[in-house]
Order: sequence, then C-alpha cells, then structure tokens
Amino acid sequence: MCVRNGRYMNKRKLVVRYGKKITTYTIADLKGLARFAHIFKKELKGGTVLALSGELGAGKTAFVKILAKELGIKKTIASPTFVLMNIYALPKNYHGIARLCHIDAYRLKSEKDLSAFGAEEYIGDSTIITAIEWPEHVQGFLPQDAIHIQFSILQK
Repeated sequence: MCVRNGRYMNKRKLVVRYGKKITTYTIADLKGLARFAHIFKKELKGGTVLALSGELGAGKTAFVKILAKELGIKKTIASPTFVLMNIYALPKNYHGIARLCHIDAYRLKSEKDLSAFGAEEYIGDSTIITAIEWPEHVQGFLPQDAIHIQFSILQK
C-alpha cells in the first residue's frame, strides 16, 4: 500500500456484494477507509465471513487492520501472508463476536491447504468474524452468505 502522510496516494473503489445487494464506494484515503469500516462494522454479526479480493496493495490488509481497531482490538494486526492465519480476541463482545480470524490465502493452492491448518473450525463460527484475503484460492470454503468486498485501485 502506498501511503503518504497517513493517506492513500491513489483512490480505491470498493464493491460490496452481500447476497444480491451490490453497493459501490469510492475511498480517497485511509480516513475514508476508516469511515467505511466504522459504518460497515454495524452490519457484522458472529459467523460473518468477509471475502476480500483485489490486487496486491489494493487495501485488503489495511481494511482488516482498521476494522480490528473499530472492533476494539488494540493488538497490532499483522498480515498473515507467511503464517496464513491470525486470531485476535476482542476486548469485549461486539454483537456476540468474541474473535477476529484473519486468513491470507495468497500462498494457498486449494481449499485442502486451508483445511490443513484447521481454518474450517473458525470459518462460520458464531462467535467469530473471519476475513479471508484472496478468497478466490479457497472458494469451496466460503459460505453462501459471505460478504464479498472487491478492492480496486482507481488511479496509479
């Protein structure tokens, strides 16, 4: 992610698909992404799975970091690119949500790879929100009611 003075250098477009409902947002900077996360968190409940797609540097991990902060997580959120999955406890339940599971499927070849490290016990758990980056690598694990967010860079 290219950031200068705490702001994106390039605008982003977010396309949120939840069931048949599709909403598009234009995000100008990190403050705009934080405003989106603040409003979006109200839609979350335990068991929600977020499928976060987009090219490298489009803002997927930045969104998870901001969302975690919105949920009250004070711990530093690190990209799970090499460890594949990180679990964070919320300091207090938020609408029945006790933990955030952050999965990066970029290095995975198939759903079998995701299953190998026990991710299926977190995905869809009624006390957990699961954010999966690069969900196209693990389509078979996504529930039908997953919320898909496509991140796109508008200007380079």
